[in-house]
Amino acid sequence: MKALLILGLALLLAAGVRWAGKREAGPGAAFAERLYQKGVLNAAGRDELLRRLRTGSLSVWETDSTGEQTSQVPANGPAGILAFCAEAFEREFQYRTYNEEMLRDMVAADDSADVPAGQPRGQLARRYAAALKRFQNDTAAAKRWYLQQLPARLRLEEAVPAEDSVGELGWTIYPPLSANTPPLTHWISERRSVFGKTRTRTARDLFALGLLEKPVYEELQRQLKQGQLRTEAEVCQRASELTQHRTTYARTKAEQLRWLQRLQQAGLLSKAQHQRLVLNYQPFQLYEPFDLLAYCERGRLVDLRKLPRQPAALYPALFAQLPTLLPGFAYSDLRVTTSIKDFGPTSLAQNVTLSFWANGRRYQDTFLQEFINKDGTNPNPPLGPQVSEYFQRSLNQWLADQNSALRLYRASTSDARSVYGNERLGLIAMTKAQRALWGPAYYFLSDESHDNRFNSAHIEQLVAGYQQLGLFSQLSAAELAKGRAAALRGHKTSYAAVLLCFPNVIHPIDWESAIPPAPYVARTRALAAISRGGFAPTHIQDGFKPNLPEDATFSYGFRLGGQTYATRLKMSSDWLDADFVALIKLALREQHAPGQLYDCLGGEGYIFLTPTQHAQLSAAQPELFESPADNLED
Repeated sequence: MKALLILGLALLLAAGVRWAGKREAGPGAAFAERLYQKGVLNAAGRDELLRRLRTGSLSVWETDSTGEQTSQVPANGPAGILAFCAEAFEREFQYRTYNEEMLRDMVAADDSADVPAGQPRGQLARRYAAALKRFQNDTAAAKRWYLQQLPARLRLEEAVPAEDSVGELGWTIYPPLSANTPPLTHWISERRSVFGKTRTRTARDLFALGLLEKPVYEELQRQLKQGQLRTEAEVCQRASELTQHRTTYARTKAEQLRWLQRLQQAGLLSKAQHQRLVLNYQPFQLYEPFDLLAYCERGRLVDLRKLPRQPAALYPALFAQLPTLLPGFAYSDLRVTTSIKDFGPTSLAQNVTLSFWANGRRYQDTFLQEFINKDGTNPNPPLGPQVSEYFQRSLNQWLADQNSALRLYRASTSDARSVYGNERLGLIAMTKAQRALWGPAYYFLSDESHDNRFNSAHIEQLVAGYQQLGLFSQLSAAELAKGRAAALRGHKTSYAAVLLCFPNVIHPIDWESAIPPAPYVARTRALAAISRGGFAPTHIQDGFKPNLPEDATFSYGFRLGGQTYATRLKMSSDWLDADFVALIKLALREQHAPGQLYDCLGGEGYIFLTPTQHAQLSAAQPELFESPADNLED
């Protein structure tokens, strides 16, 4: 009897603690229980939601009026609860998909015919191959057997009946291959999918539970029908965003109205267009920055799906719209040609050369268009024509030559295939001050330099000055002519970008390029090539071997001026050890060489200079040594 009394008191105490916890959690406690009863959250998920409600640690992300700057703010209401559900579904996805052994064996299991005889293979791969043989290559039967061999948590998704079809998830490879270590606990009911099989029911349940207002639910239904929401996590996240938007709309609209006023004052919007935008707001509507480009004085939105895909027809169609955006731009003799360059064992790079005549000068630039497979297929076929992110370089060089404050920017907006998108393209000409009004917007607007110092006339002066200084003394007349032509192509934005057009002047160095065979031999010879005879090593020794363990050391050295220089370099995966350059600099000093290697490109390259050359360039062009080059030729 005494034991029963103690047990009863313990149960009452536990119930009291739980009731007190719900009371401390506030009104959201009821939602936590309903989400559990409805089969969205499991018991652990309900308890975690209650804990966060009690501690006030739920939050949502808010975005500013430009659509770029985001900040996390506390939110214990429906928007915060929905954001927690989105997090719980994402956590569940990791819980149900991560399997270290499967990841190790996946390639061997799928490509068993390519595994060399006698090579060790994983246990799952061997069992899968045996199952295929046992089931006489009936892959469906083998798959059912294979799934039964996996841990129970990896079979949860298979047990959920498919109510909605499941398509591709995201823009990356199959998610389990990139999963982190899974959580030890999970918060989603086993009756609920995380791959999208129950996404429509999830939206319906959230509405039935009172977490969604009717307009929010109707918008979710619309996006579900259009395929914009593919998983339960996306449904919850979008529901949270829409709910929070309605809560903060009045404040955010007031901020956007002030921003639109600034756009008008800066000359981006006319008075008439500004008034039109102010009067045309729909209930709970905010303008997307990308869509506003259509209203700007020198802005344009282009529906790429209506343009030809082939570069030879695509770029002339875009150029036809530019004279209305760029004051005084009158071009002729526009030429577009394509070329193919080998890019690895299976891929090809398609390059485009675009040239036109304007203001008595021919502008020409070659840039990457896209990668294609050698079998002719496209590894990532775009939904619309693909416009290179570099196509405006020659146009911005023309603007620099006119000493214009404007630059042509390209704007992107995401679509179902890519965060940059290729269904619609935005074009807008802006000054540097006007560009600043749009915020950082790294995904939205391209990055352009407004430095008119690098116009074509100044570049010609720079080339003549570099030649007079002796930086091109090792080059032939043909190499000089080719380098000068390259320097006048595209849009150069730095001294280094001009010098890099000429061979064997600057050696750019990718520190993550310790790739056999003999990477230090190759780098040493490259540095010798830019020295104009000032560094002529022989007997270069490179003990690098790719199978060396991490933190091991190996020999490196060379002979210079009858003396041997040697050191031990450290092995660090495919990263070069900078001590090899330190040894070269030491040798140059001890041998009283005519010059020395100096860091440039922001530490990503070297240039060989005499003391006089270094003194003159340091005084006149300090940026050469301080800043990386950008907009380099492809």
